[in-house]
This record gives sequence, structure tokens and C-alpha cells, in this order.
Amino acid sequence: MPKTTKRGATKRAEKIAKAHATPLPSLEVKGRKQIPRGPGYKPPARGVARYPWAIGLTIVIIGLIIFTLYFYRLGPFAKPKPTAVVVKPTPILNLTLPNPSPCLKVVNQLTDKSPTPSPAEFKKIIHTYPHASTMSIDTTKFYCVGLNTNRGLIVLELDPQYAPETVNNFVFLAQAHFYDGLIFHRVIQTGPGIHIVQTGDPQGTGQGGPGYSFKDESVRGNYTKGCVAMANSGPNTNGSQFFICTGDDTSLPKSYNLFGRVVLGMDVAQKIQGPGDDPSTKNIKPDIMDRVIVVPVS
Repeated sequence: MPKTTKRGATKRAEKIAKAHATPLPSLEVKGRKQIPRGPGYKPPARGVARYPWAIGLTIVIIGLIIFTLYFYRLGPFAKPKPTAVVVKPTPILNLTLPNPSPCLKVVNQLTDKSPTPSPAEFKKIIHTYPHASTMSIDTTKFYCVGLNTNRGLIVLELDPQYAPETVNNFVFLAQAHFYDGLIFHRVIQTGPGIHIVQTGDPQGTGQGGPGYSFKDESVRGNYTKGCVAMANSGPNTNGSQFFICTGDDTSLPKSYNLFGRVVLGMDVAQKIQGPGDDPSTKNIKPDIMDRVIVVPVS
């Protein structure tokens, strides 16, 4: 390393002292020069305030969104989902009716041994109506029916509390002699299926009726032996055709208005003959309802 002379050391010390004594340039940041403004000058709006129309538009859009949600019940305005109610099925009991039947007291009034209406008399009977009868029965009474057939008397007991529209319809037609002279056009007395005797068709083919139909009613019983129910061709197509169960037909669906029962003459009903569903029975001569009588009882 080279030696430092005394003169050189002195000069070096002077340079260092001079450097420390020299002031540094100012680091102050000069402010932005203010531009002079005239009297009444307002500074320009900033942010959203620069667009006042945008505020109004935003409010309108928000209002429309809220209205749409409310109108269509969406989002916070949606209707609460209904809680599912589980209804336990109640067993269908057979008709609870008086025993003995009050109809057994009026058997004589239900008996009519007049012959079957002649063809001329049959033509005079009205078999077509524009509409079903209005309710005209007393629903607090029983209606006893005498089916006077060529094989004997069958007595039915009808109770309006179980099927008021059906009982009213039957009573109206019977009192108008609609059923007098009609045949049992469908009879099934044997075999593994249902056992019924069906009648009430003025055409005698199973295709006819009174010219109108009326609604179904709740079936409040079972199709047991002796029950009387309406025949139909589908929902709410009841007319004038009915059938008597001559056996326990509990396999039938609850689709046939049940409105009465046999209280006398079940043996007669089981003797009724006529064509059935089996082609081999088509030529069987059908039995006839000669006269049908109705008597109300309390």
C-alpha cells in the first residue's frame, strides 16, 4: 500500500470538511399552481353526483325488480309450501240401518198384482226427460219400494242420508211409472265373479236411460248381498239403471252409488232370470218388473 504524505492527508481532510459544510438542495415538493377562478364558480360534481339521471334510473330499476318478485311471488315474496296433510283412510262400514226395517210394516201397500203394462200403456209412459228432477223428497224419511216382478215381490228400503240425490232420482222415476214393465236385461247368478240382477233400461239392451245423467255420490257401505246400487258407464253417468247384489260383491270398486237394500224377497231376487255376460245366456227370456210402488215412511 503506498504511503500517504502529510500534505496529502491535509488536503483530504479539507475536502471532507468542505463536503459536510455544503447544504443539500431543498426536497420540498412544489404544490400545484392554483388557477384563478371568477366569482360564482362552482367546482364540478364528482362520482354519482355527476349523473343525477342515473340515480333515478337505478331507483326505478330496483322498484321494478321488487314489484316483479312480489307479483310473481318469487324470492322473499314466495308463498310458503303447504304442509302435506296425511289423511288416514277410514274403513268403509256397511250401511247402519234399522232392524227390523220400517218397510216391513207397509208390505201390503207395496204389493200390486196388476199385470204388466200392455204395449199401448207402455208407450204412454214417459221414458225421456230433459234433466234430472230437483230435490223433492223428505230426507228425514225412509222410502220403501215394492218391485212387483213376475216371480214375486221384492221390497227395498232406501235411506236418503246415504245417497240423497240417488234416492230422489229413483223415487221420481218410480212415481212416474218409469220402471213399470221393464225387464231384467242383465242377470249373473252363477259363476266365480259378481252376482247381480240389473234392470232400469227402457230399451232393454243395457244402453238406455232417462235422457239425462247425474253425479256420483260417496259410497258409504259395501256391496254385500242384498245391496242396491246404480249402474253406470263411467264417472257421473248415473241415470235409471240399477242392480241388486244377489251375493257378496265386495270385489267391486266403490264406483256405484249405493242407496238401499233388500229387506224382503231376497229369495225372489235370487230366482230372477235373464241374459248375462256369457254368450250362452243371451237367449234366456228376461223376467219383468210389472209394477214398482214407492211408499215413504218415518
